[in-house]
Amino acid sequence: MEKPVSPNALLARGRAAFYADDEETAFESLAAALDADPADLRCHYLAALCANLLSREEALEDICRHARETAPRQPLAIACEAVRCLWLANYGRAEGLLQSALRSLPDDLDLVVGLGIVYEYSGETEKGVAAFGRALALDPDNVRAHSSLGGLLSLAGDFDGALAEYCTAKTLDPEVENPHQRLGRDYFYEGMLEPALGEFGRALAEEPDDPTCWFYYLDCLRRVGKTDEAIGVYEEIRQRFGNDPELVSGLYEQFNMPREALTAVERLYETNPDSPDIIVRLARLHRAAGRVNEAVKLVERLVRLAPEDAEALTLLGELSLQSGDVGRAAALTRQAIAIDPDAQNAYVHLADALLFLGRQQESEQAIAELERARRRAWERYQARFSGQDSAPDTQN
Repeated sequence: MEKPVSPNALLARGRAAFYADDEETAFESLAAALDADPADLRCHYLAALCANLLSREEALEDICRHARETAPRQPLAIACEAVRCLWLANYGRAEGLLQSALRSLPDDLDLVVGLGIVYEYSGETEKGVAAFGRALALDPDNVRAHSSLGGLLSLAGDFDGALAEYCTAKTLDPEVENPHQRLGRDYFYEGMLEPALGEFGRALAEEPDDPTCWFYYLDCLRRVGKTDEAIGVYEEIRQRFGNDPELVSGLYEQFNMPREALTAVERLYETNPDSPDIIVRLARLHRAAGRVNEAVKLVERLVRLAPEDAEALTLLGELSLQSGDVGRAAALTRQAIAIDPDAQNAYVHLADALLFLGRQQESEQAIAELERARRRAWERYQARFSGQDSAPDTQN
């Protein structure tokens, strides 16, 4: 029988994964640590950061709510609220709350890195560089701080400095992204395609088994008009990775290759026919290819698997409208609204369906309900953005 892992060991494991830029592994360990020790506020804070980076809003809300209930005025609980503000794009309040926590714990590496992440999101390059420089003064071998500092230097136009930081991170942890690939992505998103091509080529020479880099390289070649080279790279991708749909299906979707994406996701569906995510992905690809009836059949299956899922019902209603089954579209979207009165897309498709049915007054009523749902959503967001729905103001 395996010996149980202690909460402190789980926290240490999660923290190490977080600083190695592996938020998924970090979150799993930190969630297990919280289950074992629900009072550990540092675990709350790091788990909240991971949930934010992974776009897991529900988990983030649960973690922050529990931190408030545990000890609302403790520095790390205040820091949890800062992460919640970060999620809501209230960067000023997030900064203020973290600065408040740092006044109590001035040399806390986790708080300093969190502040740097706020500046990454807000685009405040100089402040971000200073924050991650402060983090590296506390921990010179911190992989995340080196990687993040590199990203900020790149945003400031210091590409040589960025590459140096990426190389340091790679030296410290060989598992992180190739430095030339990372710099290539920086050039790519700045629209600097020729330098990006060079960096992706260097990355592939060093690590030819990374499919993501091949797709970026292919996309650059297509964009700069190097068609023959692009065809060669496409064939290389097919040869190297074509038999692994889990590896390439998302990349085909990301890089707008719908025919290949459809084939790959169909293969995923064959082995995972009850996966809601795969069903939705495949349905959307069928619809994009003009195969609306195929998409309808898939989402009908999803509704059978999850009959109380308002999003699934709304999608089926939308597809029914597209296929010309207007009465069914109206019934399905009404059903979705009955489950979730704030399902805004359902109101949109209901209004369209009613209009096609010649029921203009009911359609206008659906639009009025949509506006009320939007107003409720905005009011909830404003309350969360300002912090009025959660903790007392702790910045002063």
